[in-house]
Parts: sequence; structure tokens; C-alpha cells
Amino acid sequence: MKRGGRRRAALGSLCAGLLICLGVLVTNSFWTVGRPDIFRLLSDACIVSAAIVGGVGILVFASNRGTFDMLAYGFLHIFDLFRPNARNPHYRDFYEYKQVKGERQRPVAHMLIVGTGFFLLSWIFSFIWQKCL
Repeated sequence: MKRGGRRRAALGSLCAGLLICLGVLVTNSFWTVGRPDIFRLLSDACIVSAAIVGGVGILVFASNRGTFDMLAYGFLHIFDLFRPNARNPHYRDFYEYKQVKGERQRPVAHMLIVGTGFFLLSWIFSFIWQKCL
């Protein structure tokens, strides 16, 4: 991946995490709570972002390693039954499918790093909240 592509992917993951944080904060009406509870809400928002962004990163990492290949191949063949040109399959067998899929790996480091960062922020906000009580 190009250098600009890595930066763009990391920025996209960070923006997604921040939007999730903002959504959790707005849902919990953060402007109506007292000062110590702000840190609790920030901790909750960051842990939700960490779980979603980091969880997607873990799933993509597992998918890159071939965890879901047989399931994806089976669904591909099921959907081929409903296509009008079913006599022209994409892949002859699972081995060919696995070879083609192995060539296109998706990057996951940016999602794992952003998820870990949100997890650490959640831990810090939780620690501050405990000290404010």
C-alpha cells in the first residue's frame, strides 16, 4: 500500500471511531450530566469505538488468514444457482478460489491501532472518573 493510502486508511478509521464516540455521547445526553460523569461517558464512548473499530479489524485479520474462506466459497456457489449464467462459474474449485483470494489481502493494522488507541483512552477516562469520585 502506498504511503498516502496508509494515512488515508488510518484517518478513515479514526474518523469512524470519533463519529461512534460522538454518537454515544449524544445518545447519553452528555451535556446534562455533572463533571465526574463526563469521564464515565467518555470512557463508555471510547470503549464502544474500540470494540467496533478493533472488532472489525480483528474480523478482517481473520478473514485475510483464511478463516471464512470455505463459508464464502459455499455462499458463492449458492448464489451461482440463481444467476442466469450459472454455467460459467467464477472458480472451478475451492483450490482456485483460495489461490485468487490469497492474492488480495486487505490491510488491517490501521484498524487495530485505532481500536487499541480508543481502548487506552477508555481506560484513562475510567481511571480519571474513579479518581473524581
